[in-house]
Formats: sequence, C-alpha cells, structure tokens
Amino acid sequence: MATATFKFNINNRVPLGEKNQKTVRYYGTITFSAAADVYATGGLLPTTGFDLKHLGPYGDRVPLIVLIKSANASGFDYEWNQSTGKLEILSNAGSGTAAPTEITNGTALSATTPAISGDVINFEAVFPTGN
Repeated sequence: MATATFKFNINNRVPLGEKNQKTVRYYGTITFSAAADVYATGGLLPTTGFDLKHLGPYGDRVPLIVLIKSANASGFDYEWNQSTGKLEILSNAGSGTAAPTEITNGTALSATTPAISGDVINFEAVFPTGN
C-alpha cells in the first residue's frame, strides 16, 4: 500500500481568501489520496502542488496559524506541523485524562473507526501580508 498524501482544497465560496490590512486567510477542506493508502509516523506530506504555498498570494510565507478540524466530530485531531510541513493525525481514543496519540504507522485511512478517509476536514490558514 502507498503512503497517503493530502490536498488543501480552497473553499470555492471564498476562492482568494479573506484579506484585511495585516493578514490573508484561506478556508477550505482537506482530502486524502486514497482510502487504502496508509499513514506514516510523523505525518503525511501534501500532494505536490496542493500544499500551503499554492493556496494563493502570501501562501509562500510562514503561516501565523493553521487550524484543522473534523466537521464530523470524528474523534481524530488533525495537527499541522510547521517544522516538517506534515499533517499529523492523532486519536482521542483514550480516557478523558490521556493525551491524544498519533495513529499507528501503516494504518490504512479506511481502517480506522470512523474511517479517516471519509471524514470531512476543514482548515483555516492565516498568513501575514507584511502591510
């Protein structure tokens, strides 16, 4: 099985993001390469041409914040790791006092409960404009 990749897909209702005097914001969804593709320890890389740099103007700058959240309350936490440029997937399957843990290396995105491959994942990325 192949290692999964993902795409940042801009919301077509706000195709160029939202720009104020200091920042630009991009909103959209994240989709994965294929349901049978597997997770790699440390996170997944974006598909070539669908990373943060390709969102639009100012996307080539270091983001101020990248928020990623399941719209389905799936129980998975999606975390952007700025230093590696990878999307990490954490499970909240433990008790209320246990910290989330990264899903296991080699787990197919369709083999989790619920299936990560079917999750609706929203993102917001905020970049400085330099103004």
